[in-house]
Amino acid sequence: MGGTLNLQVEAPSPVAALQKINSNGAKCWMRSGDRRFRDLHMIPELDTRVGRPRLLIMRSKKQQGLPLLVIEASGSPTTISTYGPLASTRTGAQINADIMRWSGGEASC
Repeated sequence: MGGTLNLQVEAPSPVAALQKINSNGAKCWMRSGDRRFRDLHMIPELDTRVGRPRLLIMRSKKQQGLPLLVIEASGSPTTISTYGPLASTRTGAQINADIMRWSGGEASC
């Protein structure tokens, strides 16, 4: 299963690290047709003037409320963290594995 992730990555900034995950996640998770992601959507909150940059994974039919998963980046060197109820599921494990792979330089789904 999954769990939370705390991964130090090579990135020029926390925002740059999340932009890569946002781009690949949109392609490989949200638009992939994978049934695990069918009722989910991702909301990027990359404006660093207000808190840490993050990506929120939410249920598509529930635009309000708490996210199922938060992908957050901070610091120098950049650390990517994931947390939330979805983290302890197979979908969360897939998300963490993808983040680790993409942060290592791969871009494939």
